[in-house]
Amino acid sequence: MSFWKLSLAGLLLSSTIACDDGGQVQVEEDQVDPNLPPARVDLPTPPPASGFEVPEKNGDGTLRVEGLIHHQAKHLEQKVEVKGTIVQISEPCDPKKAKKKDEKCPEPSLFIKDGPDSQAMLRMVGFKDEFIKKNKIEVGQEHVFKGSYQKVAYGFVATEDGLVLIDYVGDKAVVED
Repeated sequence: MSFWKLSLAGLLLSSTIACDDGGQVQVEEDQVDPNLPPARVDLPTPPPASGFEVPEKNGDGTLRVEGLIHHQAKHLEQKVEVKGTIVQISEPCDPKKAKKKDEKCPEPSLFIKDGPDSQAMLRMVGFKDEFIKKNKIEVGQEHVFKGSYQKVAYGFVATEDGLVLIDYVGDKAVVED
């Protein structure tokens, strides 16, 4: 018999012997001493309910990103003014290069947050790459965005947090007449 066959036979025999107890593991249960006092739980006082409230507006009356998302039922399909810091701008697309690849340029967008520690982000849409370049809009800048708060917009799928189809960034019209 070859070495490998002998090794395999030994392995099978040892695994059969090891599982001889039906595969059950014996567990010892700890006995509770009935003379011990009951367990004492010392929890901190719960935070006030006001600690869980999401402020809807900034001091200047503009909406906060988190406030708009949290109170979205109140603002959906309405004109809004939301202030935020730009955290991401989509890369510009060259239509000529896209056409050569037989592709379409995606609609541009940008994301804003209330501040660097904020978790909530909101997408701004409805502008062209030229608007961003012409107005020198960059990541890190804070602006007031005016537009319609919606669930969907052309070229964008429905999102849980919604998006803003913007008309103005500050006092600059996105679509000039």
